[in-house]
Amino acid sequence: MKKNQTFITLLFKIVGMTIFFSLLLIAVFRYVGIESASQRAHTAANLVRESLTAHMITGSAEHQNDFLKQASALEGMRALWVVRSEAVSAQYGKGIHPQEPKDDIDRAVLRNGKAYEELTGSLLSDTIYRISLPYVATDKEKIDCLSCHDVKAGETLGVVSVEMQINDMKVIGLLSVMAMVALLAAGVILLARSVRKFIASYKETLNSIAATMEKAEEGDYSYRIEPGETKDAYNAAMWTNSVMEKLDSTLSESSKKMEALIRIDPASNDPLYTLRAGIHQLYEVERFRKAIEDDQNLEEVYARLIALLRTRWGLNDFNILELNPLDKTTHTVHSEKTLLCDAASGCRADRTTSVVDSTQCEIACPKMIDPDVHYVCRSYPIVDDLDIVISLVSDERSGIRKMRLALDELDNFINASRLQIINKKLQQSVRIDPMTKLYNRAYLEEMCQLIVNQSRRTAIPYGVLMVDMDNFDGINHSYANHVGDEVIKAMGRNIAESIRSSDTLIRYGGDAFAVILYDWEREEVLEVAEKIRLTFQKKIRVNTYAILKTVSIGIGLFPAQSADMMECIEFAKRSLLEAKHRGGNCTLLYDPKTMIM
Repeated sequence: MKKNQTFITLLFKIVGMTIFFSLLLIAVFRYVGIESASQRAHTAANLVRESLTAHMITGSAEHQNDFLKQASALEGMRALWVVRSEAVSAQYGKGIHPQEPKDDIDRAVLRNGKAYEELTGSLLSDTIYRISLPYVATDKEKIDCLSCHDVKAGETLGVVSVEMQINDMKVIGLLSVMAMVALLAAGVILLARSVRKFIASYKETLNSIAATMEKAEEGDYSYRIEPGETKDAYNAAMWTNSVMEKLDSTLSESSKKMEALIRIDPASNDPLYTLRAGIHQLYEVERFRKAIEDDQNLEEVYARLIALLRTRWGLNDFNILELNPLDKTTHTVHSEKTLLCDAASGCRADRTTSVVDSTQCEIACPKMIDPDVHYVCRSYPIVDDLDIVISLVSDERSGIRKMRLALDELDNFINASRLQIINKKLQQSVRIDPMTKLYNRAYLEEMCQLIVNQSRRTAIPYGVLMVDMDNFDGINHSYANHVGDEVIKAMGRNIAESIRSSDTLIRYGGDAFAVILYDWEREEVLEVAEKIRLTFQKKIRVNTYAILKTVSIGIGLFPAQSADMMECIEFAKRSLLEAKHRGGNCTLLYDPKTMIM
């Protein structure tokens, strides 16, 4: 269709040029014909005027009418007449034959003494050329008009009017124009056929290339071009097909590998789109993976996941849970709003390792507390003792598709970062006491170095407490070992209730705990230590046992007593030992004068 439109447009342009040149030829022939007729009419009129003058001079004016009749009989002469002015008629009379003005043209020429020319007629009627020449009196030429006529110089003595038919010139001109037009039309037709044949050989190839590109834009790179008849068209087709073949095979293979490497949503039949979307997601995933490499702990990794859910997918109601498949425990990492499921007693998404979607059935998950909300939950297994479950919630059913897409894309981020998450989990397990779930001595050593580095800029004061239960061995002798473990856990809970969230509680070893008090002055540290000691005035209940045990507390101050945090811990241990020597159930601040290291 485009090919026909292009040729028709070209044909119209050629026809338009033909018409233009034809009109130009007609105008030229018309101008030439009129000029020829004008010259003939002028010659005839001047001849008549000169002959009439000669008759007047020789005294044979009575033969003027015969002369006019003879002149009128000439070929092409339609009419010839002479008009006398009123001055000549008054002097010599009107003559034998009337020589009155025939029309307004004669009267106008008599009045103003100016020649008049006129062309009348049409293509289908006679074409008449009319010229009226004035006979003006003069005394400066060969003939002195004033010697015979009683007039003044410059007055009009008469008019010679001639009408000539120029049909023969019109016919010759039309025939010439028609011949030229015919020749031009024949040339145009031959040119158009040659041009069409020439263009067609390339146009077919160009149309095929355009169709191929259109298919490629739609994602289909398998379309090929039929070779043209000419060498250039054939080469163009072969080159294009070769490029499309390479592009098709490369994109198809690359998109399949990309889909195997990372999940692309939404899916597309266009391999170029798949490759482009895959590269973009790989870039985002790699940025995320590199970022969590520098995170200090698993909590910072979770903070990045939370930021992804908020900013990348615009979610505002979700929960992140940690599940341990080995001991069946569940820990809530983050709840953006209110936790609406009873995941502590087990998670369906984690147990079935599938996506739980509220639109799947009436009660997709029996653990969901609010049956009116819409939700999608998915479990991401990380390592044997850690699965991460993410639950997305929406008030609208229409939000399900967006939530499923978010969880599918999140799988790319978690899969690529699984090793880093495992490393953070291992680092956390190394720093966490498995029994009390508190930080351990290894974490304390790392923390001391951070505090020393920070103090160089901030000079924040810290208090260091070493808390140890008095006569703890008696519990193990009197009760089973698991009772002693429960007492240690309860001991940690008692201490935690007496300190702030900015402070750090550490199980130092056995029944000994270290407490790092952040931004506390000397008197405040002593008050906190005494508060902790007094909490153990109440009995600790373990199962059916009620156990009453006191604690001793040693205190060190950083940087008041030392600029080395580890040395301050040793001060606290030394003061704890002194408290034990004094009978226990007391708090002592390290005194370098009385407590020798």
